[in-house]
Amino acid sequence: MKLNISLTFLTLFISLSASAFDKFANVTFEFADNKQKAIVKQYPLKEIEKKVWRVQVPTCEIPRKTKDVLVHLPTWATAKKGEDGYFVTPDSHLGTFRAENGKYRCWQNNVMMYGVKSPRGTFVGIIKGLALEQQLIVDVKDGVYKIYTRFRLDRAEFEPYEDIIIDFYKLEGSDANYSGMARTYRKYQLDRGEVVPLRERIKNNPTLDFTTKSTYVRIKLGRCDRRKYPYELWGKQDFPLVVDHTFDDVQNILKRLKNIGVDWAEVCLVGWLKGGHDGPFPDMFPIPQEFGGEAKMLETIKLGKELGYRMTVHVNHTSFYYGKAKRLPLEDVCKDLKGEPRKYTFWPGGQAYNSCFQTVCNRLIDEDIAKFKEMGLNGSFHVDVTSAREPTPCHDPRHPNNRKQMAQWQNKVNQKLRDAFGGYSSERALDHVAKTLDYGLYVTWQGLETLRQGYGLIDHPIPLTELVYHGIILTNPFYGTIDAPYERGEDKFSDVKESYAYLDTPANRVLKVIEYGGRPSYYYIDYSDLEPLRKFYIEYEKIKHLQTEFMQSHRMIEKNVYETTYESGTRIICNYNDTPVKFEGNEIKPKWYIMLKK
Repeated sequence: MKLNISLTFLTLFISLSASAFDKFANVTFEFADNKQKAIVKQYPLKEIEKKVWRVQVPTCEIPRKTKDVLVHLPTWATAKKGEDGYFVTPDSHLGTFRAENGKYRCWQNNVMMYGVKSPRGTFVGIIKGLALEQQLIVDVKDGVYKIYTRFRLDRAEFEPYEDIIIDFYKLEGSDANYSGMARTYRKYQLDRGEVVPLRERIKNNPTLDFTTKSTYVRIKLGRCDRRKYPYELWGKQDFPLVVDHTFDDVQNILKRLKNIGVDWAEVCLVGWLKGGHDGPFPDMFPIPQEFGGEAKMLETIKLGKELGYRMTVHVNHTSFYYGKAKRLPLEDVCKDLKGEPRKYTFWPGGQAYNSCFQTVCNRLIDEDIAKFKEMGLNGSFHVDVTSAREPTPCHDPRHPNNRKQMAQWQNKVNQKLRDAFGGYSSERALDHVAKTLDYGLYVTWQGLETLRQGYGLIDHPIPLTELVYHGIILTNPFYGTIDAPYERGEDKFSDVKESYAYLDTPANRVLKVIEYGGRPSYYYIDYSDLEPLRKFYIEYEKIKHLQTEFMQSHRMIEKNVYETTYESGTRIICNYNDTPVKFEGNEIKPKWYIMLKK
């Protein structure tokens, strides 16, 4: 009987007109107490403008002790195995309807949107209320797909601080695809003033103009490598500093880069501080004599600027070392629900604790800016982690912040750095700091994500973030496309081998940077061989003018051949095959691309 009812339901929703949008959303309230039965309500979808419908769950209607709120469109966000179409996730992935069972939980929100294309039509859902507490779920049971948003109120650690709001945009014609979904979200971000195009921001901003035109060169000076020591010793003693480069080495690298014709390089010094990479933040000084000390660092910054480069450094505002750092009193540390310092993880500096960005903004950042300005830095300032993790709530009564408030403090810190140096860069490109981010070192951890539960429902990544933010935020597509033209080996400095080895070959990685409109970025090489960097630099000079343009569309033309189109009409066609292919009368070499101007 149950099977017959399910089949009848499937037949009903599949037979509905492709033009008829859902009239309501199913909203499920689940509770931490498993003995308390979930409550399911139907909330009406209100058409707020033509072909745009809103579901809104007021905070006053969310029952106490609610653990999760699930919001699902019963027709348009449901599909059957074997149907044409796909779903698009906020973490830049696409999945077709081919599975019998499985459950994918979106890891992080590169964008606050998701989409579904099915025989019933195409829509994009934009989360506009309580967005930082939500997670997309793709749940497949007996061949039936349910794609819905889960608001994780138990993780919020505060009362719901705003209404749940999702706006659903019906997409038709040339917009009924993932490119159209991205364009819709980009328009929303631009129209409300959340982001401003790069071409506007670079006006009268020589730092950001240089960043937009340059290759990113990160050079690591040193680190504290604890991996060779027993875990039980971690946090109990300091381990020797490993020197990867001295400042004299860095100066030699910069001179060699200039000698081979690399004129546009933004140079970021990493692991330059007390303790090396991820030393005891927020303490950074004195600079280790093993690297050459502060005098040599100043000399290196001066040389880089004389060579025409922009110089910056890598710091961290998220992982702080209470107990080791003199600049971090107990009252400034982020606190958990019990009022205890919120532990993060073990980094090279020892046991790290989450920072509270309110105290970073009000007690630390101005002093840091003054020091770094004095040292002569003139590149887009790089801060690790901020754009790679969702904000963490703080329960210290002196500076309590929910997740949204913490994001606001993060953006205040970022904007101070932007105002001081002209640009702000960070580790990834998560949406909550899009308004203050100029460059993200990578967008996704492709390669590592395949280990996550439910990833079998995913077909492949797509340049969703790039379709939204190209021409607004500079990015490099994957962790694995850092050092794109270089072979991978055990001698490299990266400690995330699965992701660093993604795409298998340098040719594939270079092509992926080109396909996704990325910025060439280097980090884990030792710079002993500059020839691969030089060759890619020459090629990038031909296409870097596209960085200020919006990416209008992306599609697969045929197997292993992809087309990326920009707002000027310029198209990049990438061929990942081992043999040449023909496209509109043009031959594209194996593992290469062509640029077609309108």
